[in-house]
Amino acid sequence: MSNALVRKSLELISFETDVIKDKRKKKKTKSSGALDLIPVNHRIISKNKKKGSTVLLKRSSKITVYDAKKQLETKSDPTEENVKRLLLLSGNRLDSDTSEKLLSRASKKLIHKKKEEKPVEEERTVFTEEDFKKFEAEYVDE
Repeated sequence: MSNALVRKSLELISFETDVIKDKRKKKKTKSSGALDLIPVNHRIISKNKKKGSTVLLKRSSKITVYDAKKQLETKSDPTEENVKRLLLLSGNRLDSDTSEKLLSRASKKLIHKKKEEKPVEEERTVFTEEDFKKFEAEYVDE
């Protein structure tokens, strides 16, 4: 065989494999959000007991770059407020009297409330002393 025939046969074979590969390719579907990428059995769903139907609890939505920037701008940055609060804490605003009171209370032991002791009631029985004496006499006799 000549080189030309071999090349032509290889071209035909490669053309046939390309056609077969094109047929096997599936059409790619665009996902409507991150939730579609999660397998069905891993999704968070809510079940309606009466009807037996399931409803997705969260549905992801696509947002544009403009919407994302707008959301980031609207979020308030708490750092300024936190710095102000820390500066207020670091400042010494206590009077000398209150600081002395605090130190004196801290140096003493904690004040424990004394538990009020309830008066102990005498035990009462249905039996009288005579009944106990009779029982004792019967028990000793046996």
